Amino acid sequence: MNRVTIMCSKGPIELSEFVEELYAISEKANRALKELRAGLPTWIEKETYNKMQISLWIYDNIEVNAFCHYENGQNYIALSVGLLTMLWREAEEFVDQDNLALVFKISEENKKYFKDTLFFFMVNFTIAHEYGHIAHGHLKDYACENNIDERFSAMENISDEEKKTRNWNIQLREYDADSFAVAVQSMLFLQQWQDDIKVNLANFDVMFIANYLCFRTFAENTGRDFSNYMTKDIDEYDHPHPGIRMYYSSIHYSYWLIKLHGESEEVLTILESGSHAVMAYEKQVLETNELRECYYSIAYTAKGVQHLMSLHNGWQELVDYYNQYAYIPIEKMECIDSMLTSLDESGSFIGCI
Repeated sequence: MNRVTIMCSKGPIELSEFVEELYAISEKANRALKELRAGLPTWIEKETYNKMQISLWIYDNIEVNAFCHYENGQNYIALSVGLLTMLWREAEEFVDQDNLALVFKISEENKKYFKDTLFFFMVNFTIAHEYGHIAHGHLKDYACENNIDERFSAMENISDEEKKTRNWNIQLREYDADSFAVAVQSMLFLQQWQDDIKVNLANFDVMFIANYLCFRTFAENTGRDFSNYMTKDIDEYDHPHPGIRMYYSSIHYSYWLIKLHGESEEVLTILESGSHAVMAYEKQVLETNELRECYYSIAYTAKGVQHLMSLHNGWQELVDYYNQYAYIPIEKMECIDSMLTSLDESGSFIGCI
């Protein structure tokens, strides 16, 4: 097994090519990692990929985390064993819920395939997110210290105002990295496109649910408390609320699928299905009727919409700056107003389930 040691702000970290066999997750994780390593060069042009000198690694730690790192001309993506274990646990627990049949009908013989597919898309999205940080030059920005860690950002000895400014800048980069990951997922989905709309609907729903489970995993296992989101300033967080991440992901799925496959009735039906599947799951399976407990509905509040617009507009203002460092040109997406909706005062969904 190949190994390498890198020097991060926390000190030296030893990276491994695969998960050690002593872990229960090893077989599933290593199979997914092998497939994803083969796919990484196809996400961008070959010449650009070669310039990036990018590689995918594992580090032996129980914390739920992923990071990317630049050192001596090499770009590294690293996932913790803890993260891979938690992603599998989320996929497994999602499929095995007794009342899941209220929304999704999965036969016993298909449960294993469904778990494996969810897990693969969750790992794929996580890696694509880190890849986006690298491809769009986030690591080359001097303020990032050549390392982006998804768990926590070091903010010792700075004022509250400086902390909020730094939090917001991190959120903007997270927004962009998520958007890049959505582009990768969209291309993967279109590669599986079939003439049967039922198959396409099922494939997209699984991919969208995988995004939802990713964002839940990141929020609930990294010590970030979003329970008071509605009363706190948005720049008190160094990552966007998981519901906000889901909402702008749905917008970017719309952008890429329509751009790459056209604005057909079938594409619009597929896009609508993903959001409805997640909202139905939260409402009917989790029974999260209170707004603060329902991740996805947060994005449909006035505050959520404003947060999303601030992220989008804030990133558009930074595109030219980061294009100085990016390996590939960063596209601008000027207007998303027509794609936004909101909740009424009672917190009920408008135009949804």
